[in-house]
Amino acid sequence: MIKRWMLFSLIGFSLLSACTKPQDNLLPTGKPGALYTAAAETVSVKMTAGDDADGSAGMVAGTPQPEGSSSLQPSETFAVPSFTPAGTVSGTPLPCDRVRFIKDVTIPDEMDLAPGEPFTKTWRLQNAGSCPWTIGYLLYFVGGDIMGGPASQDLTSQPVLAGELIDVSVDLVAPEGIGAYQGNWKLRNVKGEGFGIGEEAKPFWVKINVVEGAGTMFDFNAQAIEAAWGSGSSPVDYVEVGEEPLDFDQPGAPGDPYVALLDQQFLEGGEMSGAVLAAYPPQGPGNYIIGRFPNYMVNSGDLLFGRVGMTTDFSGSCGTGDVTFRITIMIAGDPSTRTTLWEWDEVCDSQLKSFEIDLDSYQGEAVQIFLAVIANTNSAENLAVWDSLSIHR
Repeated sequence: MIKRWMLFSLIGFSLLSACTKPQDNLLPTGKPGALYTAAAETVSVKMTAGDDADGSAGMVAGTPQPEGSSSLQPSETFAVPSFTPAGTVSGTPLPCDRVRFIKDVTIPDEMDLAPGEPFTKTWRLQNAGSCPWTIGYLLYFVGGDIMGGPASQDLTSQPVLAGELIDVSVDLVAPEGIGAYQGNWKLRNVKGEGFGIGEEAKPFWVKINVVEGAGTMFDFNAQAIEAAWGSGSSPVDYVEVGEEPLDFDQPGAPGDPYVALLDQQFLEGGEMSGAVLAAYPPQGPGNYIIGRFPNYMVNSGDLLFGRVGMTTDFSGSCGTGDVTFRITIMIAGDPSTRTTLWEWDEVCDSQLKSFEIDLDSYQGEAVQIFLAVIANTNSAENLAVWDSLSIHR
């Protein structure tokens, strides 16, 4: 009996010892939360001030956190990362129709004009929206002084895509009364919705001062029929005005020299012209067309300005045209005083080139001005034009 009792005691003691022995594998080793190190390496979470240095603030020591749970207290916050998709400028999409004003091509603000003087205002605008400007878009008057302009007119003959530039012109007439005038304009889409510059859809404008003794002093279009015209091969002959005399407004065979006033022409950039002075040189590199204009007496404040470019077909293409425009001045018929005032190499690039030349250094002098267009390649598409060319005071 005694032996049996001792055996039962020994078995009981063994069982009691087994129940109270620490289990090596119940708790993770290392810092609390070590089971979730891989997840922490994937998503970075920023703790607020007051965390323990080892990142274990708010955790019960020795207690693994359930999968998917956070060890942060309610007062702690996440710093949520933000991402911008590649190619995205901002989170706000561009509106369909919006204008960005680039520059005044003609008639800068507060230019002096004579009472009743006709003029052409041209703005350079950019399509700053996401929709193309197509046939059916309009330029329209929104307020101020209309100055003889239309209530609205077609904007373009070809699409102006997002980001592209366009020169927009309107023919106006200065009022008869002396004073300052401003006309405001916007664009309208095919739905009849008006839009303008920036988020506030502001108008663009024309501002002029009507004063006595100002205005156009010399109109090259009006004087073109009085000019002496000729053509030849480089170098340009200024004395005889070309090797071959050329009649004004007498078209010849394709590739022959031609000079004339043309109206309602498609110009680079999709613009429809008013009257332009077309000067097509003979086909072949180095061939030119030249005109010498009647004498003009320069006065203080005289500016010679205008634009140059190419005519296009109805689709807006002006092909392989490549020419040099040149303006030369001579004092009192003396060849030794001949000077190039301005020169520009033009190709078909969907833009007209504007310029302005101060003539004050010739004040009090009787001058003659030469216009030349020189072909740079063998292209048969050198359809060069001078637009709005005049001397203005």
